[in-house]
Amino acid sequence: GCDLDSRRTGSRVELVKAIETLRGRVCVLAQASRVAIPNSSRPILKLLDRFVKTVGADENVSSWHPKAALIRFKNVEDSSDFHWRLWLGSRNLTRALNWEAGLVLTSRSDGKGQHIEGLAATGELLAVRANLADFPAGKLAKELAKLTWECPPGSAVHRVTLLGPGLAKGFPKPSSDTDRMFIVSPFLDAQTVREGSRWGHAKTRRILVSTAMELQKLLQEDATAFTGYEDLRIQRFPDLPSEASDMRDEETHSGAEAIDDEELEPTGLHAKLYFAAKGVRRQLWLGSANATRRGWQGHNYEIVAELSIARDVSDSIEEFVATCDRFNPNTIPSIPDEDESALEEVRKLLSANWALRQRIGDGEMEIIASVAPPLTDPAIELEVGAFGGSWNRWPISVDRIVVPGSHMWQRSDFIQIRIMRGDRMCAWLQIAPCEPPLDAERDHALIAQYLDPRTFLLWLRSMLADEPARAAGGDWDAEGPIWRNAANNDASAVDAGIMPTVEEILRSWARDSAAFAAADKRVKTYLTELERRADEGGATADVELLKTFRQTWDTFASELQ
Repeated sequence: GCDLDSRRTGSRVELVKAIETLRGRVCVLAQASRVAIPNSSRPILKLLDRFVKTVGADENVSSWHPKAALIRFKNVEDSSDFHWRLWLGSRNLTRALNWEAGLVLTSRSDGKGQHIEGLAATGELLAVRANLADFPAGKLAKELAKLTWECPPGSAVHRVTLLGPGLAKGFPKPSSDTDRMFIVSPFLDAQTVREGSRWGHAKTRRILVSTAMELQKLLQEDATAFTGYEDLRIQRFPDLPSEASDMRDEETHSGAEAIDDEELEPTGLHAKLYFAAKGVRRQLWLGSANATRRGWQGHNYEIVAELSIARDVSDSIEEFVATCDRFNPNTIPSIPDEDESALEEVRKLLSANWALRQRIGDGEMEIIASVAPPLTDPAIELEVGAFGGSWNRWPISVDRIVVPGSHMWQRSDFIQIRIMRGDRMCAWLQIAPCEPPLDAERDHALIAQYLDPRTFLLWLRSMLADEPARAAGGDWDAEGPIWRNAANNDASAVDAGIMPTVEEILRSWARDSAAFAAADKRVKTYLTELERRADEGGATADVELLKTFRQTWDTFASELQ
């Protein structure tokens, strides 16, 4: 519901409204140990533990790897008017800017769209994982099965499939008379590359697009791996936040970000495309699966769409392939980074076999593991910490450590983990459920800390006037306090002039009592925490302002409800 207009980001109030609206209705599923630690661990980000669930697959054999979003939209003025959208493709939920490929589908309830095999079943499987109370998987699948779908112009989507353990598997099999084909994938293995080389017949023109690093590695492993391909093309290696190690003491980044109207160039290849054609028949498979057995033979969880595409789409993709540089093999063998390889193995080991939880006590927090860290390499250092807190070394021989505690409102089910070897480091966020479980008071306190009295009161005024508080609180990514510290009670201190007036309160109640009730609900939810935060911070002007506001508001609330 954020109307950005000419702004690049929303405001703090808009973020809080989104969190309130979507809590319990949105779930992000991510592979365990692949959630990046933010560059700036703002306390409000702790609330994202209400939205993120991690899948603990053993990455030595399997990964949670699909990239998809299934979202239901409802007309706020007519609850019977709704539609679904499905996005799927290669792009991770990060700010990394790579060459990607994706597909968007929008549902139709009038039956005039396309029936897509497997879409409802895929939605049901995702809903089972998300486990949202408002979207039970069976009900969701029945609703999706009744719909048809608006597909890209001139294209037909034949099926959408979720691959994985116990689910579908199998590399695409295009028509045997295919006369031209190409595979685009940043990661490869020899068996899958050979399977692609058998598409078509002896005169089929075959092109493989990957990265120089991946092609060189495969060539070193097997000099005949690319037999059957007419051409090998390359793009740069993709930017993959949270999927590679970094140098110690070097600031990590979660991806490129444009500034104002700056247009950034893609940094590398991350798209996964499989194209086969004969005359006007153009087949395309796209999604999250790389050209590997893990991707296609039921090891990883992946999502893939099979399409027939229009000529302009295939022309654009073939034009991209033609602009890629040709691969020139390097005669000097590459030498793997021993530290990086060791860290990646340890990351996978911890992701699969090291469950954590937090026990909250008075002034301290105990982090408890299912077992002592399963590490055998003495060169590996392991550290953990509260999200946004200091790092604490974890001795290899123990299954729990005690770290300094913090206020209850500062808790999160996220904890941060990092492993180090030599000059390299891997770090990520991990879910470690708190005991006792976090409650709504934690959420309210975090939001009260994120806002301030002035922003909160401006928000209330916008609610009473039934107007959007577009810029209230400033940029949602802004660092530090929103307003200057009001503790000194100088002219810059928050003053009573920003409180809702008597006229605004009465006008709101007379026009729409529901708007007044919504504002009153926010007062009951956040005012006590705002008062506590102002008092703890020594902001005496804020304390007085909130005290005055409470007296006024309580009087009206008791009379008007």
